[in-house]
Amino acid sequence: MTAPKLSPADMDRLSRLSYDLAHNPKTRAHFARLVEEVDPQSAKAFSDVAVDRKLNAFMQKFENERLQERMAGVQNARESQKQQVIKKRGYSAEQVQELEKIQTAYGLTDWIAAADIYATRNPPDNPDLKPPPEYLDGSTWDFPTVPGPDGKMLPFKDYISNPRKYSNNTAIQMITDFKRGRLPSAFHGNN
Repeated sequence: MTAPKLSPADMDRLSRLSYDLAHNPKTRAHFARLVEEVDPQSAKAFSDVAVDRKLNAFMQKFENERLQERMAGVQNARESQKQQVIKKRGYSAEQVQELEKIQTAYGLTDWIAAADIYATRNPPDNPDLKPPPEYLDGSTWDFPTVPGPDGKMLPFKDYISNPRKYSNNTAIQMITDFKRGRLPSAFHGNN
């Protein structure tokens, strides 16, 4: 490529522009790359830019390695916490999948928090809230009702036919008995 014929004024203007680009901290690195593409010999004047480029590449590589180490440490800590939760609470593979769904749904990384949510939603069976084993097979239960006019418990069919009437009658009878100072028959346990 042949150099164009420039007037002294254009040459002066372009040399000032080159000087400004080469000495401006914001444009020096970009200008050095352009000079290196066009005239590699002249690029030696920008050796500081090459050193900065290498230093920045080294620093970036160092930061990336540190970030990878931290990420691996966090991953190891999460896996350790997962194993501790599984061991401590005795979760099965299906339950662990449910924990993972909870973590995904709520954006959690904490296995203990996910396990707490799971435990709240799926509490273990409480044997105190179950009927005794002898009542589980073949047992029938009667719905509670109120005493009738004769003092005996009404059959449920009679009670449900008019619950308001029988409940009001029972309430009036109990209030009357309390006013007389005696315990209503419903509290005696006589059926």
